[in-house]
Amino acid sequence: MDKLVLENVYKNYGEVEAVKGLSFAVKDKEFLSIVGPSGCGKSSTLRMIAGLEVITRGDIYLDGQIINNIKARDRDIALAFESYALYPHLTAYKNLAFPLRARKFNKSEIKERVKSTAAFLHLEEYRDMKPGALSGGQQQRISLGRALIRQASIYLLMNRSPI
Repeated sequence: MDKLVLENVYKNYGEVEAVKGLSFAVKDKEFLSIVGPSGCGKSSTLRMIAGLEVITRGDIYLDGQIINNIKARDRDIALAFESYALYPHLTAYKNLAFPLRARKFNKSEIKERVKSTAAFLHLEEYRDMKPGALSGGQQQRISLGRALIRQASIYLLMNRSPI
């Protein structure tokens, strides 16, 4: 069975057609990269999959279920934003812990997951620092860690890179 399927998906912003008739399928454990020039609909596509944008037309399936009308918080999708989307008033530790706290994980589970995620991303020494005191790469790793820290059905990683 396919993990994620987009069938003839469109996204319009008024008169602008950002995504036109996009269809693809991704199997479980498969990686897919969406590349293209600025303005071609890459971010709009990921935002529709995540539930942050309403699709204009078409269907999106996750594990065989249409998710078009399921709210973002109920989709079991982890997203790392290209802009990092870190809370500037929270330490690296608290930024990593945020998705777990929002899902009401117990404190010991949060502590263990933050510890292992920080170790995996080589962030242990930055745990008490706030994003403003960290380099761009360190902030990016915290953003990635926030997506990876929990088990999700799929992970969407948005990244700006020149083509």
